[in-house]
Amino acid sequence: MNNQEAVLCIQEEIVPNLEGMLFVRITDILIRMVKAPLLAIGLLLTVVLPTQSFGSLRAVDFTIYPDGTTHISQQSSADPTEPELKVPLFGKSIDNFVVQDEDGLLLSFEIDSKGATIQTFGASSVSIEYDSYDLVSKKGKIWTFAIDSPIDYTITMPDEATVVDIANPDSIDTIDEKRISLLKGKNQIEYFFSTSGPALSALNAINEVRSILEEATTKNIDVTSAQEKLDLAIFAYDNKKYVDAEDLALEASALAQQKIDEFEKNSQNSVTNPVDWFKDNIAGIATSIVAIGGAVSVLTLLLKKTKSAVKKTMGPLLSKDEEDSEPEPEVDSDELVTQEMREDDKQLVAYLEKNGGQAFERDLRKKFLLPRTTMWRAVKRLERQGVIEIEKKDFQNLVRLKKKEESA
Repeated sequence: MNNQEAVLCIQEEIVPNLEGMLFVRITDILIRMVKAPLLAIGLLLTVVLPTQSFGSLRAVDFTIYPDGTTHISQQSSADPTEPELKVPLFGKSIDNFVVQDEDGLLLSFEIDSKGATIQTFGASSVSIEYDSYDLVSKKGKIWTFAIDSPIDYTITMPDEATVVDIANPDSIDTIDEKRISLLKGKNQIEYFFSTSGPALSALNAINEVRSILEEATTKNIDVTSAQEKLDLAIFAYDNKKYVDAEDLALEASALAQQKIDEFEKNSQNSVTNPVDWFKDNIAGIATSIVAIGGAVSVLTLLLKKTKSAVKKTMGPLLSKDEEDSEPEPEVDSDELVTQEMREDDKQLVAYLEKNGGQAFERDLRKKFLLPRTTMWRAVKRLERQGVIEIEKKDFQNLVRLKKKEESA
């Protein structure tokens, strides 16, 4: 009897609760009914809305120029199935931005405060090059390059630069002359330009001219000629021609001082009493009047005596056909340019000739390792001489040699 009761208790526990099972199934069905539309909407948005991926940064190189400009070259991977790629940029002030795919084709882009959005068009990797002006700061004679890179990177220091401190020395991977390899993360490098002898003299002369030009500019004095000389001095200094740089800087200083003196003299004359000015210059005025009167008298006398001779001489000249009045042969413009051209400019022109007659300005800077401002001055100087022409192409400057018939 006790055994039968035990069996009955076991059977009673094993009997399933049908009502509970029915409740579980209804709940599962309801959940599925809610999830299905949400899943469909998600798939629809994925197809309809444009997608944007964040490519991984694979390599980045920094080249620091003497004027504090930093040229950045970076490579990122991209998903070929997604039309857009978002990449972070180093610095807030961006210029000369160029982006290419793995085949060297230029890609469209938009830059905002968060980085650059690139239209990849199926590219699997992109290469980006641009200049930034806010990665380097200067306090006194010490320059500081600060960066926070998510990957390992390399830095090429400018010539004549001496590194005095690296904030995180444990991040140094290798040092090869002016090229430093660092590990990812935050770091900053402090350096200064070690100048002595002719280099120091040239640098002091250039800095002195700069202060004079700044003073003249505040007074609205036209010192264009002095500024051009200063540009040549900076160009010579960047190319380690310190003696030429100092001479050009001194010439620029003399021109600027001459303009300032003329401006101050004119300012004083403008407030001088006209009667006093006439008294002070009466002798010169009288002499000028007498000279002009004598010249007119002599010219009148000569015209009267040589009237017939002039008619005989001018008659044949006036009756000549246009084909006989060809101008004197002009000197070849290339020869003139070559005589007046600086040695550094000749090297630039020679490179353009070897490169098919044209090259982008950024390629010229990389070839001659010159700062952006220095190269721009050299290019503008050659443009004024009629040797080259500058054309905007693909968001950057294309420097092209003029043909002989164009420059003639």
